[in-house]
Amino acid sequence: MFKKILVPLDGSVEAEAVIPYVRDLALRFNSEVDILGVGLGSKKRRVNQLLDDYLHHAVEHLQKHDITCRAIVLYSNLIEEVIDYTEVTAPQRDIATKAYVFYGGPADNILKYTKQHHPGLVVMATHGRGGLTRWWLGSVSEKVVSQSTAPVLLIHSKHSKEIDKDRKTTFKRILAPLDGSEIGEAALHNAEAVALKTGASMILLHVIPEPHDIEAKILGQEFNKFVKAMRDAGQEYLEKKSNRLKDKGIDVKAIIVAGDPAERIVDLAKDEKVDMIAMSTHGRSGVARWVLGSVADKILHESKLPMWLVRSREIVSKMHLNSEEKAD
Repeated sequence: MFKKILVPLDGSVEAEAVIPYVRDLALRFNSEVDILGVGLGSKKRRVNQLLDDYLHHAVEHLQKHDITCRAIVLYSNLIEEVIDYTEVTAPQRDIATKAYVFYGGPADNILKYTKQHHPGLVVMATHGRGGLTRWWLGSVSEKVVSQSTAPVLLIHSKHSKEIDKDRKTTFKRILAPLDGSEIGEAALHNAEAVALKTGASMILLHVIPEPHDIEAKILGQEFNKFVKAMRDAGQEYLEKKSNRLKDKGIDVKAIIVAGDPAERIVDLAKDEKVDMIAMSTHGRSGVARWVLGSVADKILHESKLPMWLVRSREIVSKMHLNSEEKAD
């Protein structure tokens, strides 16, 4: 399902928080991994040479885990193009790992690369409000999430001097918020695939937004009936989705709550001790029927959990169509 995983790295220690997750997912899905760095200015600049070394070290780390690896470093600008190619073979694994360096804006190059090479997943480090560590205060991660047609897995970076890249990590309990719409189910397919590969259990959550005071006054005596109807419809919806997953052997729990979607998702994630939140994104930002990007943004800022964000095929098709129209 995830034949290719794109991993943008910025040269910082914090960004390496993604490595254990990349290694685990790549091994489970037999994925090819592209490690992408973005250089600034001339290839000969010291900072770009350091980035080159950094990316090679990341590749070498994956090679140590019984992986058949290819490391390709590409420097590209208007004047020159140099390719450095090495290949290392190990007998037990078969994961191709590539490292590229492009010159230009980080977010634009990441998006350009995803458009050209169609990765099944982008894995990026973030530290919430600040976004990617050395890249401009979240502008890179925000732009990638808002424009990427590929699913994006955001991992909170660790604010420490050294990341334990060798630690074993896997997803054991996945929270999938659903709003009842087809667009809102876009992440469910990815979460299901991960659960089947890892043996993780899943929690399907449906949040019923509480009506505002004005809505409650308009509904009057019908308010309680309205809330009950919404809860009954949500329960029926979750049971249908849960039964399908259970038929595939996945341990599933369905929960319905009322309140602010972002707050309830964050609270439930803590209470249920989940280790990943998988949810669908809509339009440029936003989450399905929930208000634009506010829900995903709030969760990313309030929770330190990995977030797996996916667009529906319908939204991706519209984005491709808009891109083609602009090109014309």
